[in-house]
Amino acid sequence: MKTVDVVSFMLVKNGKILVERRKKDNETDPGKVAIPGGHVEPGESREQACSREMREELGVEGHGFRFVAKLLHRTEIENHMIYYYLCESWDGMPKSIEADRVFWTGAGEPDALDLEADRKAMKRLMKMMDEDKAKAIN
Repeated sequence: MKTVDVVSFMLVKNGKILVERRKKDNETDPGKVAIPGGHVEPGESREQACSREMREELGVEGHGFRFVAKLLHRTEIENHMIYYYLCESWDGMPKSIEADRVFWTGAGEPDALDLEADRKAMKRLMKMMDEDKAKAIN
């Protein structure tokens, strides 16, 4: 089975992270609650893919992407090498364009996510945020 590069972007606001419920007719992970993202197109950097996918999926313009984790996720049709990024800021109000719906869930609640890779990435994000807080205090 082939492996393709995918990006997932993590928007955090007031201690919550934006997630999506995928449509039931999606080719991969139908109906699952997941961190939004999409395929990296040929000739596109991962950060460019994050910006494009945020516009396509959420209707917002993302700024300042910070790498969080790289994790493999196996689907029924292909393997996804997912590159997770924290989006430091964005313009606009996120809305569901391609997913069934988007909603905010507690950033410290990885069990709200259906994909193991997403749960691991959320835990890594929480660790990064804790490290950032500790640095700011010192």
